[in-house]
Amino acid sequence: MQLVKKLKRCLKKAINLTPLPLWYAADEDLASLRRKINFYLAFTTSRRNIYSRETAFLNSSASLSNHWSFVFPYPFVFDYAGKNTEVHRDRTNGLFYVMHNDKRLYYCRKYLTEADVRQAYDAICLEQDQGSPHCYMNELFCVGENDTVVDIGAAEGNFALDVIEKAGMIWIIEPDSDWAEALKATFRPWENKVRIINKFASDTDGGDNITLNGLLGENGVDFIKMDVGGAEASIIRSSEKLLEKNPSVRLAVCTYHRKNDAADCEKILTSLGFNCSFTEGYMLYAFTNLTAPFFRKTLIRARKA
Repeated sequence: MQLVKKLKRCLKKAINLTPLPLWYAADEDLASLRRKINFYLAFTTSRRNIYSRETAFLNSSASLSNHWSFVFPYPFVFDYAGKNTEVHRDRTNGLFYVMHNDKRLYYCRKYLTEADVRQAYDAICLEQDQGSPHCYMNELFCVGENDTVVDIGAAEGNFALDVIEKAGMIWIIEPDSDWAEALKATFRPWENKVRIINKFASDTDGGDNITLNGLLGENGVDFIKMDVGGAEASIIRSSEKLLEKNPSVRLAVCTYHRKNDAADCEKILTSLGFNCSFTEGYMLYAFTNLTAPFFRKTLIRARKA
């Protein structure tokens, strides 16, 4: 018995001291990810308590054939399994689209089949479920009437489309040129209050890059949504003057792309006078390499007092 306890103590010490205690590569299978999570948490009691709900779901309910049940280890993911979303094709431009809250949401030409579109659309709906830690807004944190909104990392533009009727002005920043045509088609009915910028949101201006200061100039902003693959912290840091000039601005900032994003973004926003709260739950961002503890805080909602 003493030998077993000693072995456990040694393993726990090794796990805590090793810079990369366990490594999950994005091309590994989900069974491997689950094994590594269980092994790590078996020797880290404090972490095991934090992620108890998520690991219970992974071990009892998650499906190895449904990667979303690992990315978002919560029961709501199964509400989207097997959905048969109707996909249409616009005869005037040849683009596929779906009806998103009674509005056309177009997909770019790299989506070649209805099945491709259906899968992509169901994924963004799942992502924005009210039970999802990736959900940008809730009843108490949302875009207000006539707000000026900046959607950074728009992709197909579902967030902007969700708030288009309420917002007064929307700036859409999406660097992937594949989406330019589809975004124009989606927002054509509101082109008087939408500006689409085909550049990278950045901490410098020039070429394919643009800062929020460079974009907005003296214009105000009320709500910023940011989902830019790990560049969030540098964009926030470079926008200090803009954020100071707009004391009522709210930010919904993704924090899961890199291991330290949550801590970095929270530290910067707090230093700028924002009150920060993370959405409930965690992501297992299995599309990239992960190290223990694997789970990541997903999104900060920030506003000034």
